[in-house]
Amino acid sequence: MSSKRSSATDMTRRMVCGGIAGMIAKTATNPLDRIRMLAQTGEHGGNSPGNVLDLYRRIIKQEGVLGLWAGNGANLLRVFPSKAVVFSSNDFYKKSLRQIFNAPPDQPLSGSLSFLAGGLSGMTATAMTYPLDLARGRITGKL
Repeated sequence: MSSKRSSATDMTRRMVCGGIAGMIAKTATNPLDRIRMLAQTGEHGGNSPGNVLDLYRRIIKQEGVLGLWAGNGANLLRVFPSKAVVFSSNDFYKKSLRQIFNAPPDQPLSGSLSFLAGGLSGMTATAMTYPLDLARGRITGKL
Protein backbone atom coordinates (compact mmCIF):
# COMPACT_ATOMS: atom_id res chain seq x y z
CA MET A 1 0.00 0.00 0.00
CA SER A 2 2.79 2.45 0.85
CA SER A 3 4.55 1.81 -2.47
CA LYS A 4 1.34 2.71 -4.33
CA ARG A 5 1.00 5.83 -2.19
CA SER A 6 4.62 6.87 -2.75
CA SER A 7 4.22 6.19 -6.48
CA ALA A 8 1.11 8.39 -6.59
CA THR A 9 2.87 11.07 -4.56
CA ASP A 10 5.85 10.93 -6.91
CA MET A 11 3.56 11.22 -9.95
CA THR A 12 1.74 14.19 -8.40
CA ARG A 13 5.03 15.86 -7.55
CA ARG A 14 6.27 15.41 -11.11
CA MET A 15 3.03 16.83 -12.51
CA VAL A 16 3.16 19.90 -10.27
CA CYS A 17 6.87 20.49 -10.92
CA GLY A 18 6.43 20.04 -14.67
CA GLY A 19 3.47 22.40 -14.73
CA ILE A 20 5.28 25.07 -12.72
CA ALA A 21 8.42 24.76 -14.86
CA GLY A 22 6.32 25.15 -17.99
CA MET A 23 4.60 28.23 -16.58
CA ILE A 24 7.92 29.87 -15.72
CA ALA A 25 9.33 29.15 -19.18
CA LYS A 26 6.18 30.44 -20.92
CA THR A 27 6.13 33.62 -18.84
CA ALA A 28 9.79 34.29 -19.66
CA THR A 29 9.23 33.87 -23.39
CA ASN A 30 5.76 35.43 -23.63
CA PRO A 31 7.00 38.80 -25.04
CA LEU A 32 8.55 37.03 -28.03
CA ASP A 33 5.46 34.85 -28.45
CA ARG A 34 3.18 37.90 -28.36
CA ILE A 35 5.26 39.71 -30.98
CA ARG A 36 5.27 36.60 -33.18
CA MET A 37 1.50 36.17 -32.89
CA LEU A 38 0.82 39.83 -33.68
CA ALA A 39 3.18 39.78 -36.66
CA GLN A 40 1.56 36.61 -38.05
CA THR A 41 -2.02 37.77 -37.67
CA GLY A 42 -1.48 41.40 -38.67
CA GLU A 43 -3.35 42.55 -35.54
CA HIS A 44 -0.61 44.98 -34.52
CA GLY A 45 -2.36 48.08 -35.78
CA GLY A 46 0.33 49.23 -38.20
CA ASN A 47 0.01 49.69 -41.92
CA SER A 48 3.27 47.97 -42.75
CA PRO A 49 4.57 44.82 -41.11
CA GLY A 50 7.85 46.44 -40.07
CA ASN A 51 10.36 44.41 -38.16
CA VAL A 52 10.33 42.79 -34.75
CA LEU A 53 11.99 45.76 -33.07
CA ASP A 54 9.40 48.19 -34.48
CA LEU A 55 6.58 45.96 -33.24
CA TYR A 56 8.25 45.70 -29.83
CA ARG A 57 8.51 49.49 -29.59
CA ARG A 58 4.90 49.92 -30.71
CA ILE A 59 3.63 47.57 -27.98
CA ILE A 60 5.68 49.40 -25.32
CA LYS A 61 4.42 52.79 -26.54
CA GLN A 62 0.74 51.84 -26.85
CA GLU A 63 0.31 49.37 -23.96
CA GLY A 64 3.30 49.85 -21.70
CA VAL A 65 5.78 47.19 -20.64
CA LEU A 66 3.03 44.93 -19.27
CA GLY A 67 1.57 44.81 -22.77
CA LEU A 68 4.34 42.37 -23.66
CA TRP A 69 2.70 39.89 -21.29
CA ALA A 70 -0.87 40.44 -22.51
CA GLY A 71 -2.62 37.08 -22.85
CA ASN A 72 -0.11 35.31 -20.63
CA GLY A 73 -2.84 34.11 -18.26
CA ALA A 74 -4.57 32.15 -21.02
CA ASN A 75 -1.22 30.69 -22.03
CA LEU A 76 -0.53 29.57 -18.47
CA LEU A 77 -3.90 27.82 -18.25
CA ARG A 78 -2.91 25.83 -21.33
CA VAL A 79 0.75 25.24 -20.47
CA PHE A 80 0.33 23.90 -16.93
CA PRO A 81 -1.66 20.78 -17.86
CA SER A 82 0.39 20.18 -21.00
CA LYS A 83 3.75 20.19 -19.22
CA ALA A 84 2.33 18.27 -16.27
CA VAL A 85 1.28 15.47 -18.65
CA VAL A 86 4.65 15.51 -20.44
CA PHE A 87 6.68 15.25 -17.24
CA SER A 88 4.54 12.54 -15.67
CA SER A 89 3.92 10.42 -18.76
CA ASN A 90 7.60 10.46 -19.79
CA ASP A 91 8.52 8.39 -16.74
CA PHE A 92 5.60 6.05 -17.40
CA TYR A 93 6.74 5.47 -20.98
CA LYS A 94 10.36 4.99 -19.94
CA LYS A 95 9.34 2.37 -17.40
CA SER A 96 7.09 0.63 -19.93
CA LEU A 97 9.76 0.63 -22.64
CA ARG A 98 12.33 -0.68 -20.17
CA GLN A 99 10.03 -3.65 -19.46
CA ILE A 100 9.14 -4.27 -23.12
CA PHE A 101 12.77 -4.29 -24.27
CA ASN A 102 14.16 -5.96 -21.12
CA ALA A 103 16.52 -3.08 -20.42
CA PRO A 104 18.47 -3.49 -17.17
CA PRO A 105 17.02 -1.31 -14.40
CA ASP A 106 20.44 -0.29 -13.06
CA GLN A 107 21.58 1.28 -16.36
CA PRO A 108 20.28 4.36 -18.15
CA LEU A 109 17.81 3.80 -20.97
CA SER A 110 19.35 3.96 -24.45
CA GLY A 111 19.13 7.21 -26.34
CA SER A 112 16.69 5.85 -28.92
CA LEU A 113 14.32 4.50 -26.25
CA SER A 114 14.53 7.76 -24.30
CA PHE A 115 13.76 9.61 -27.52
CA LEU A 116 10.77 7.33 -28.14
CA ALA A 117 9.50 7.86 -24.57
CA GLY A 118 9.78 11.64 -25.01
CA GLY A 119 7.94 11.51 -28.32
CA LEU A 120 5.15 9.39 -26.88
CA SER A 121 4.75 11.70 -23.88
CA GLY A 122 4.63 14.73 -26.18
CA MET A 123 1.95 13.06 -28.29
CA THR A 124 -0.01 12.20 -25.15
CA ALA A 125 0.14 15.80 -23.91
CA THR A 126 -0.89 17.16 -27.30
CA ALA A 127 -3.86 14.79 -27.52
CA MET A 128 -4.99 15.65 -24.00
CA THR A 129 -4.64 19.43 -24.33
CA TYR A 130 -5.72 19.93 -27.96
CA PRO A 131 -8.98 21.68 -27.03
CA LEU A 132 -6.99 24.22 -24.99
CA ASP A 133 -4.65 24.86 -27.94
CA LEU A 134 -7.61 25.31 -30.27
CA ALA A 135 -9.24 27.81 -27.90
CA ARG A 136 -5.95 29.71 -27.51
CA GLY A 137 -5.55 29.96 -31.28
CA ARG A 138 -9.08 31.27 -31.68
CA ILE A 139 -8.72 33.82 -28.88
CA THR A 140 -5.24 35.19 -29.56
CA GLY A 141 -5.34 34.88 -33.35
CA LYS A 142 -8.93 36.09 -33.62
CA LEU A 143 -9.70 33.28 -36.07
